Amino acid sequence: MADEKMKILEMIQNKVITPKEGADLLKALEKEEKIGEGPTRKEAFKMFKIKILSNDGDRVNVQIPLEFAKVALKGGKKGKGIMKMDKIQDMDVDIDFDMILDMIESGTIGKIVDIESGDGDKVEIVIE
Repeated sequence: MADEKMKILEMIQNKVITPKEGADLLKALEKEEKIGEGPTRKEAFKMFKIKILSNDGDRVNVQIPLEFAKVALKGGKKGKGIMKMDKIQDMDVDIDFDMILDMIESGTIGKIVDIESGDGDKVEIVIE
């Protein structure tokens, strides 16, 4: 973007455009920079999916927006909030929720947990 700003300033200096036109162009460039800093539409709608099949026949299929999952997981670790981790911990599987939160924060995409216990419990967590 620095090159574009310099070109605009040179155009003002060489009287190719007026100072007002140059200021308008610089403002437009700043808006583009700010838009580029935020999440893209695709990133904003990533989903957090949990599929659980217990050996008892219980089935769970959860799909929530990734940003909501971050908040829910943080609250669930403390035994509060929407996602209570003790339900999963009662199964014969070991899941490190701090690691899952770290993976979410780092932008990991795809299957991040795929567990099948000796008792037949299955847990799959995917970010898409």
